[in-house]
Amino acid sequence: MINQKWKSIYKFTQILLSVLLVFVIWNVPQNALAADVSPEDLKSIIRTRDIALESLNTRDFTKVQPYLHPDFTITTVDNQVFHKVPEFETYWNQQFSNTIEDIKMKFKGDTLRTFLTPEIDVATGEAITTFSFKDGKSADMGVRWTAVLQKLPDKWVIQSLHFSSNLLDNPVLKAAQQVGKMIAIGAGIAGFMLGTLIMLLLRRRTRPRSQRT
Repeated sequence: MINQKWKSIYKFTQILLSVLLVFVIWNVPQNALAADVSPEDLKSIIRTRDIALESLNTRDFTKVQPYLHPDFTITTVDNQVFHKVPEFETYWNQQFSNTIEDIKMKFKGDTLRTFLTPEIDVATGEAITTFSFKDGKSADMGVRWTAVLQKLPDKWVIQSLHFSSNLLDNPVLKAAQQVGKMIAIGAGIAGFMLGTLIMLLLRRRTRPRSQRT
């Protein structure tokens, strides 16, 4: 009985030490790497982030192009992938062709950063995207984003950028559904009026025949 008790304590101690060892191995390199990142690097990273946000809000992608890695990747909320600025610019401008008048994005909360090396930063955070529609209405959609930045000799550039959102809470989809409902209602009213008009015309045609007989 006593031996079994000591065996249990020994196993628990081994598990606890293993967990502590993994914890130390996981955290010490990250802290060491974070200490190697200078305040100038952090300012450069934030500058790259702000330029990317400004380019989206102003639809001027010439500003962010120098801050994109030659092999960059952008994945949008609708699961489309782009590797060239002109292709993404065409996609972005297409969002304003139907019911959307303007799109503005702003960051929400703090940005979490993990430096895999002193030259590679993985940043994650949240943002609020405001959709302004052509009928004067607007709606907000929460967005999560993940960016991988790499340090070049003169600046930090975006290697990959990924956006995600809750597809069940999509203001653009809701607006499209409302437009579809209005079209359906309009079609129903038009069909009713057309049917009424046809019935009136048929009645006018049948009355003279009944009088002749």
